[in-house]
Amino acid sequence: MNSYVDTVKNEMRDWKKAVFVIIFTVARIIYGFAWVQAGWEKATSGWLNFAGGHAKGLIAGMAANMLPPKAHGFDPLYINKLWAWVAVHIFNGMPGVTDFLVPLCEIAVGIGMIIGFRLLWVALLGLFLNVQFITAGSGNNFGYIWTNIIVMNFAKYFELIGLSGYLKSKKEQRS
Repeated sequence: MNSYVDTVKNEMRDWKKAVFVIIFTVARIIYGFAWVQAGWEKATSGWLNFAGGHAKGLIAGMAANMLPPKAHGFDPLYINKLWAWVAVHIFNGMPGVTDFLVPLCEIAVGIGMIIGFRLLWVALLGLFLNVQFITAGSGNNFGYIWTNIIVMNFAKYFELIGLSGYLKSKKEQRS
């Protein structure tokens, strides 16, 4: 543990980096609690089940929002059509699994953010979830998307004081 503390102290000698690390660590924990709260709210309100009552309508709405006439413009790789097909033919066929996975993944993103573990991958999962929420019709996820992008780009600062920072310090100590 002492080597980890020494590693953090060494990294924090540069005051600019120290400010980034402190601000990003506090923001990461607050952001993580928001994810846990959103997942817990869904889990305790009936989402966490295999009945599929919540996801079926949202998945159908998401597919409709991704296809013409609602979606328009150039889609050279047919990403919208491909994802709408996946949503209709795969996820709509198993809405109970989706109802179970949504709160579970939200809580996992929150816990990963709070403990600072593998934040690039945690933020990528959060980004995936937020894009799906937006296409399903939720308009309040843009702040989450930008936060996920920031976490992905500055993960080394977000992770320094966290589980990934500790594990990296231990790995370097053994080498």
